[in-house]
Amino acid sequence: MTKLKSIAIGAALLTAAPMGCGGNDTSGPLGSVDALIILQRPKRNDAGDIFQYTSYVPGARLTKLSPPTADGTKTTICCDQDPELAGMDIQNYDLSFDAKEIVFSGHSAKDTHYGLYLLTLDTGAVTQIATDPGRDYVSPIFLPGDKILFNTNAVVSNPVTDPDPKQHVDEYERGTTTQMGVVNKDGTNEQLGPRNLSHRTQPSLASDGRVIFTQWDHLGGENSGHLMFMNQDMTELREAFGKEGTGASNSTLKGREISPGRYVAIATARSRTIQAGALIDARLGHVSESNGIVRADDAMSEANASYVMLTPDVPTDNSPSANTIGRYYDAFPLNAKEHPDLLVSWSDGPVESSVLASAGLSANFGIYLYDTEHLARHPILDDPDMWDIFARPLQSRTAPAVTASTNDNTLGQQAVIGSMNVYSSTLHTFQQGSVFGVRVMEGYSSEEGFPRMFGTTMFEGHTNLGVAQVQPDGSWLAKVPANVPMHVQAVDQFGMSLFNEPVWFSARAGESRVCGGCHEDRARATVINPGITQAAAFGPKDALGMVPRDQRATSAADLTNANLIAGDLTGIDKLRDISWGPSDPTTGGTGGVQSVFNQNCVGCHGANNTAGIAGYTISDAMGNVVATWTFNLSSAPVTINYGTADGGTPQTYSASYLTMAGPDMEAISKNNLMITGNFKVYMNPEDAANSELIKKINPTRLFPTPDVSVRAFTTNPHSSVGYDSGRELTATEFYKLILAADMGVNYFSRSNNPHNQTY
Repeated sequence: MTKLKSIAIGAALLTAAPMGCGGNDTSGPLGSVDALIILQRPKRNDAGDIFQYTSYVPGARLTKLSPPTADGTKTTICCDQDPELAGMDIQNYDLSFDAKEIVFSGHSAKDTHYGLYLLTLDTGAVTQIATDPGRDYVSPIFLPGDKILFNTNAVVSNPVTDPDPKQHVDEYERGTTTQMGVVNKDGTNEQLGPRNLSHRTQPSLASDGRVIFTQWDHLGGENSGHLMFMNQDMTELREAFGKEGTGASNSTLKGREISPGRYVAIATARSRTIQAGALIDARLGHVSESNGIVRADDAMSEANASYVMLTPDVPTDNSPSANTIGRYYDAFPLNAKEHPDLLVSWSDGPVESSVLASAGLSANFGIYLYDTEHLARHPILDDPDMWDIFARPLQSRTAPAVTASTNDNTLGQQAVIGSMNVYSSTLHTFQQGSVFGVRVMEGYSSEEGFPRMFGTTMFEGHTNLGVAQVQPDGSWLAKVPANVPMHVQAVDQFGMSLFNEPVWFSARAGESRVCGGCHEDRARATVINPGITQAAAFGPKDALGMVPRDQRATSAADLTNANLIAGDLTGIDKLRDISWGPSDPTTGGTGGVQSVFNQNCVGCHGANNTAGIAGYTISDAMGNVVATWTFNLSSAPVTINYGTADGGTPQTYSASYLTMAGPDMEAISKNNLMITGNFKVYMNPEDAANSELIKKINPTRLFPTPDVSVRAFTTNPHSSVGYDSGRELTATEFYKLILAADMGVNYFSRSNNPHNQTY
């Protein structure tokens, strides 16, 4: 740690009495509070996305307000102690359990990134905690045992599979994502948690010891921020609020505990809202008591979660808020009443980056005491030049117990994932016996050298790690690479997805992530008779995808081996990612999806459209033709310029890809374009079973062994004489098309990375 010169702040900082939620002080919700700590940041307008974290404007300060009233005395406690702290911006902070220290994320004039600093309140001494100076460390909180948890864009490695990985970048702004990490207060023993494909942000500590935070879940149509729980050692990540349609908005952030199972949080849109929105009282389901500790854990079911809207007039989307309505940046609960009193940061009027930018303005957040019963705000501090945010009482609090998992050191850089019974689910009803196995896929994004979009469907990169067979009792287990974002699908005997888990997840090395079911009701126990699952008795399927990253791509030999799927499941690990072609650097476009079309389809469905399928037209609002489409399964490049609302950058894909996936519908909407004619999407992302193409070819059974006498659909298959090859598709060809659909209908994969990266 780097120690900086200090000045005396005064012993008065430490005179506040301990605070308890829902106390009996009759002088009001702040009656037992001697002082508040408030973060003041210079106003800005470049933090519209709720996951942005690098908005540097010098001149921030931590302020003590005593007494906590509008006429209280303001004292700057950081950061004018030393010239080395000049130009400081403070992103966020936390108060220690004994109220003697503050940890904050700071960026001084001499820094190039946000780092961690420790302020000792009685002396004013500031020390910088040693972290990677080339990375950002933000949103720190204290953990029991003199530890600090933080968000960072530093990236965890897996020495076996990812010795030198790049951190993921998000789907839209393409910002480097933040993940979780823990370090000792003295700067030693920094550990990074497993990665999500998108951001994790704004952690807070619950009274039962778990950490609640916001996770950005992006997977095709899923594009939102939800509250998640994890242990202090960054294990046992699980959903808390918002994932099953129970949320109040697209995204929920800055959750802070009111009482066990209750959290005040910001409900808002993901973008353009200056990280502010409405206030909700999120009720996370059932609450239980175990060993004298009240907690909302295994008895809680996210599917049963609910919320109370505390600011009914505030928009929960990104529409402009009206004057006197405004938006809330954060909230701190002062008690646990049915209508709790809150310390809030609020700004009047529109608090949307686009609206403010057009007027040359910035949001003006001030601190208020908010009476949620009467919907009344009482002003405490509002500096017109600053964001006054994150107010909290300068009081000690009880440190919760340490939460951690017992990991299996024999797994090395692997983790175990699985379910006790896939047929138990709150999201889907399965026919008993219908699930053959669980497909596990790895996620990646443009950090690996790809263009902004992998295709027109808005799905991130997918690599198939393999399929773990479900046992007769519904259980399955698999060993997988640690720290890798994964996505799972229950698949049938034809290799087609029956249901998608709609999020990415990951696990630390040695961790076991075994659920009761396939997103089961957490309020119900999964009963196993005679006490052990068949998957546990047999042991997990070994090492799905446990190979170096440059081998997690389908090779030319894999793609052209027509007998790949035969006899057992070993072949399933060969088809890892399915390139579309024709820019495949290893196969010249001869082995991927395009090869299936070239060998079997283009005679009738090429550029000449011998089959005579009617096309469609894309036009602008004035009737000008933007593009025309004709059913064409050739590899000929097709370029569409959707317009300036999409950045004005034309998109080029093969005719076969645009035929199967359709155009970029988001760009169509943004540019107010219209589609007329015979518009149809033939390959549905993550839904091979309901795709027109897959229904037409009617695959044969693939698992556990191929069987040409068993078909996926009762309709007749495409006659073999209808194929250019004069034969039925092979099992491998069927599976290429099925995987292409079920892994998001992406054009680019690791095999046809246009930048020819080695991974």
